[in-house]
Amino acid sequence: MEGPKESSQSEEHLRFLLEYLACPLDPTSPLSAVRDPQGKVVALRSKDGQYPVLNNIPCLVPDLAKLPLRNLPQWQKLLSHMWQEHVEGDKGVFSGQDDLRVRYIGEVIGETRPGLLLDIGCGALPRPTYMGAADGPLTWIGIDPFFGDAARQFPFAQALGEYLPFRPHVFDGTLYAWTLWHHVDPLRSLKRAYAVLKPQGKLYVAYEPIRVKPRYVLWKTMQALGWSRHYNKDHRWIFTEKALLSLLKRAGFIPERTVLLCERCEKYDSCPNCNSYLVIAGKLT
Repeated sequence: MEGPKESSQSEEHLRFLLEYLACPLDPTSPLSAVRDPQGKVVALRSKDGQYPVLNNIPCLVPDLAKLPLRNLPQWQKLLSHMWQEHVEGDKGVFSGQDDLRVRYIGEVIGETRPGLLLDIGCGALPRPTYMGAADGPLTWIGIDPFFGDAARQFPFAQALGEYLPFRPHVFDGTLYAWTLWHHVDPLRSLKRAYAVLKPQGKLYVAYEPIRVKPRYVLWKTMQALGWSRHYNKDHRWIFTEKALLSLLKRAGFIPERTVLLCERCEKYDSCPNCNSYLVIAGKLT
């Protein structure tokens, strides 16, 4: 994947991950540790192959050329663009530290679901702000296609949302913090998020809805005709409020609550010009 291989994590974080990891291609298949003569974990073996462990970070991205994912070259170009922005100092693409919306998301999650949380698309920062803002006994695990260039302060695995490398029914919550529109296949990713959630688990999706306009109608029409393309240089996908809620339902979720977010003021729940939302959904069981 794009980006350097300079990040690292502690052996303690790796040991914690090993309790929950599974083969990304077959989540019902466990992974076994491959160790060097000194006992250090250097790879994880599944029935289909072997995945490297670099600097205590499991690299669990399957061979992209063999995956049934559309429009991979354009998606990889988008990742390259995002990484270049990160290198040039734009922390915003990886959950900016000073964004009030980001902190508020952590507070909401802390109020609604303490437990084990999965951050799908955690970025390359050492610790996103929402992790520290969430009160209560929360434990975070993060995955991202970017290996990164800084040591993360939470258990991390390099992985894709479409192929989450975790056993079924292990998480109390899963979060997409403005990341669902960067996926190759959002529906596939949401279905995997559904699978790793406990029966009473919660899904959190932060996003900026778009209004229906000619560009959106044209893009949706091309998608329907099978001509897969990015919405723009920053977004693989884009969602109206109706489109996102419909997508969540197709993945098996029941939207329960929408929290208004606003980067212009702190009156989140009453701001008349809100431009961001956090959707909270439960599982349809």
